[in-house]
Amino acid sequence: MMSRYRHVGLSADPLQRPRTAALAKSEWSISSDALLHGLRSVAPRLGLVLLIAGTLQMVLRLTGH
Repeated sequence: MMSRYRHVGLSADPLQRPRTAALAKSEWSISSDALLHGLRSVAPRLGLVLLIAGTLQMVLRLTGH
């Protein structure tokens, strides 16, 4: 079984190369669509965490702890 990082003819995985080499080749760039998609996928979980934290804060304040 061959490692996915050692395929002949393919460029190295950008995460396995030095950052300067990855940026110099510019194979991957962040588009605004990708950024928005990432924010949309994280937002519900982040909102749930903030809701739970806020509820916990209110309960602790009301109980006097």
